[in-house]
Amino acid sequence: MIESLHFLRPLWMLAAPAVLLTWWLVRRREASQADVGSFVAPHLREALTVNRNARKGIRAVDGVALSMLFVVVAAAGPTWSKQASPWFAETAPLVIAMEVSDSMRSNDLQPTRLDRARFKVLDLIAARTGSRTALIAYAGSAHIVVPPSTDIEVLRPFIQGLDPAIMPAPGAQAGGVLPLAMTLLGDEAAIGTLLFVNDGFDASDISQLADHTSQPGTPSLAALVVGTDEGGVAFMPDGTPVMAQAGGRLDTAIDASLLKRVASEAKVSVVRATSGDADIRQLMGVIQSNLQMAGDPDAEWLDQAWWLLWPAALLTLLWFRRGWTMQW
Repeated sequence: MIESLHFLRPLWMLAAPAVLLTWWLVRRREASQADVGSFVAPHLREALTVNRNARKGIRAVDGVALSMLFVVVAAAGPTWSKQASPWFAETAPLVIAMEVSDSMRSNDLQPTRLDRARFKVLDLIAARTGSRTALIAYAGSAHIVVPPSTDIEVLRPFIQGLDPAIMPAPGAQAGGVLPLAMTLLGDEAAIGTLLFVNDGFDASDISQLADHTSQPGTPSLAALVVGTDEGGVAFMPDGTPVMAQAGGRLDTAIDASLLKRVASEAKVSVVRATSGDADIRQLMGVIQSNLQMAGDPDAEWLDQAWWLLWPAALLTLLWFRRGWTMQW
């Protein structure tokens, strides 16, 4: 913030030396008037001086000068942040990468994690009316499903049709999504967001995600993690449980400590899915924050002068104090 601090109307700062000069002259005149009392006997001067305690401390001119300085700086228009135009905010591109693996069949969230993920994605797209959204499906490999579109009705059937059975390779390789997302976003990659909708990451994904976020001109990363830490049972369409390659039922527990590593090391904004819409609102904030951090070339600097008007107004209340007067 300090690096971005500047003034929208800097010429007003030329009034600050005039305020300080006036304060010094008035202070000097009051001091000279006080020195006249040196010709009077000390015991009489002490008795005849009105408001003698106030003269030793803060004087009325000090409050006037400080209030005027606040007003001068406010008039200069201090600013340190920008506000993106509404048009720019509505064009924030988003690529949604949905994990379509067997673990997403887990029933710890009803009816399944994948069904809950579909509902959440549709809610998010509906909340971003007019914004461009692309869809990628990934498991052991990643594939573009829908290029950037602003029509939710175009995306809806593809989202509802995603199923692990149509994926060519098992697994959940999040790193394979990155080059496809860059292709979809093109020149707007820097202002876009890549959102993973999954039930977690593998430890092997962290290095790829971290390398991505460390490079300039790449989209910011976020993740909506669907599922509970304890996990559930993943069932095939015929009702049989999904089996792991090593034998036994597939473990669908979510490693919360691994999610913390993804957030800290790979700079991924991790949001856990909730039963309400708090997760959607949080994701909207993340997407908007990523956009603002990227910067709108047409954004206007926010005039923060109103912060200084409050102390200036409070100082004027001193004029209601008994005996608080000043002669110019």
